[in-house]
Amino acid sequence: MPDLASMGGLNTSLLIGTQALEAAQGALTATSNNIANSNTPGYTREIPQFAESEQSQSGNEIIGGGVSLTGLQSVRDELLNLQIQSQTSLQSSVDTQSSSLQQIQTYFSSTGTDIASALSAFSSDLTQLSASPSSSAVQQEVLSSGQNLANAFNNTASGLTSAQSSADTQVTQTVSQINSLTTQIAQLNGQISQLTADGQSGGTVEDQRDELVQQLSQLTGISVMQGSDGETITTGNGTPLVMGDSSYSLQTTTGSDGMQHVLDSNGNDITSSIQGGQLGGAIQIRDQVIPGYLAQLNTLASQFAASFNAAQAEGFDSNGNAGQNFFSVPATGAAAGVSVAISDPSLIAISSDGSAGSNGNVANLSASLTSALPSGQTVSQAYANLVDQVGTAASNASTQSTAIGQNLLQLTNQQSSVSGVSIDEETTNLIRFQTAYEAAARIVSTIQQLNTDTINMIS
Repeated sequence: MPDLASMGGLNTSLLIGTQALEAAQGALTATSNNIANSNTPGYTREIPQFAESEQSQSGNEIIGGGVSLTGLQSVRDELLNLQIQSQTSLQSSVDTQSSSLQQIQTYFSSTGTDIASALSAFSSDLTQLSASPSSSAVQQEVLSSGQNLANAFNNTASGLTSAQSSADTQVTQTVSQINSLTTQIAQLNGQISQLTADGQSGGTVEDQRDELVQQLSQLTGISVMQGSDGETITTGNGTPLVMGDSSYSLQTTTGSDGMQHVLDSNGNDITSSIQGGQLGGAIQIRDQVIPGYLAQLNTLASQFAASFNAAQAEGFDSNGNAGQNFFSVPATGAAAGVSVAISDPSLIAISSDGSAGSNGNVANLSASLTSALPSGQTVSQAYANLVDQVGTAASNASTQSTAIGQNLLQLTNQQSSVSGVSIDEETTNLIRFQTAYEAAARIVSTIQQLNTDTINMIS
């Protein structure tokens, strides 16, 4: 007759079967979830983790404890993630600069209203003045085309200043977006730490955090380190943004230069050390690129105006008086402030000797347009060089963005092969875990039947 010991053995087997059933069911659920999220952006596939349960001993017999599902492991390649974040930050910076450079290009290529066109028209009108020095209509044309040239300098400088202002506005907006993301990331760090402490999988929350960190890398260059209390995120120069479940907000304030400066949470100015992302790109354009173009444009306006005024001083106007300044140039911001200083066409210094009908000084006026300035170039050459610089910078930024984009695509594809869901692989897993589930169910049903038979035999 069966004894209680045999009943105990059956119950142990039933427990093993039940645990196996639960483990297989959990694996099936995880696999189904992987398949369901195969097209979900940012989803990281999860792998069931199995472990042998602790063995037990009955007398001299050691009995296996079966299997248990210890959890789900998200498949992540942290090195790939860091590379993608770095390339994303770099491309975002380049794209920000490229967009601004394309805007700047329009101020140098507006045929008919740009400096080159205005300079050509001014030169043509001076040639006409040489042929008809006594014509008041031609004199007025020279005055008007001179004003058009001054306006062209004004408009180009205004365009550069406008692009600089746009970049400055972008600094403030980007800092606000950074603070919003770091606050959310810190909160998710706290949730993940709590889930881990409770023995639960934080895979879904980690996916959410990874997506936010990726968005953050678009805004600024970052460094990410894994810690026991979650991710620690700093800017490229080490300024803390997130440490565990705490976030550290950046601030903006108007500097002595009138531009928005970025401060860390302690109020230290970190503007010059920020690189990468939209923020780094905007600061680079605002503080380095545009000021460089403006400086060249101001030098060109100042030197050209001085050269033309010097030619004016060599001649006499229609009233027989020594020529006065044709252009007025402010001490600072020459390109933005240059203007025609005279309003009466008769004040143009056409004559070389003060006699009526003389056109001797027009040659000097025209020569100032083709003679080398203190920079070593003519006004046309200096302007063409500046236009070439802008065009080359815009072209290089576009080319660089394309190259980074190709590299980023390769890294993203690698990440997808590691962390993404393969329908074929998951379908195979589904069949495998289904088979395990059916086998465990067979164990349970068999032991239950044996238990019933044993009880019937005992009674």
